[in-house]
Amino acid sequence: MTVSKHNDFRISITKLIKNPGTLQEISVKGSVSEVFVSSAWLEADQDVHLVGTLESVHSGIMFVGSIKTDIKYECRRCLTVGSKALDLEVCELFEKDFQEDRGDTYPIVGDFIDFTDMTRDALVLGLPSAPLCSEHCQGLCQTCGSNLNEVQCNHHDDGIDPRFRILDQLK
Repeated sequence: MTVSKHNDFRISITKLIKNPGTLQEISVKGSVSEVFVSSAWLEADQDVHLVGTLESVHSGIMFVGSIKTDIKYECRRCLTVGSKALDLEVCELFEKDFQEDRGDTYPIVGDFIDFTDMTRDALVLGLPSAPLCSEHCQGLCQTCGSNLNEVQCNHHDDGIDPRFRILDQLK
């Protein structure tokens, strides 16, 4: 098994290139920058662990494995910040004759594969777009803005947006 140093997503594939059909187990730990969507993100110094198998195939090197890390998120209902584990399954092809406009593969540069771009892409696609702190989150009070998970305010909620209450006078 190839284990890389911390913060190094480059793996040598010299043995795989010379021996088609062979497998190589890898374990890589590092950090990836700029991983975020509107309400979920990865801290800049957060460890990302990539584990899997590289296989020499006809068109390049196939990676099958998983990406594990912890993410931060903002609940879409109550706006509290929380964290949770993220575990993604990944299957990607790396090609020597990589052409950016010809599909969803990644390049082999010399005798190395750099997993940084693949890891960033998988993490961004795997982040929740509308996370919740819990399925039973009650959100915020429409009137006073209190977090209803923490306090019970006595405002009457008739389901009408307070901005449209003025329209009730037109009846």
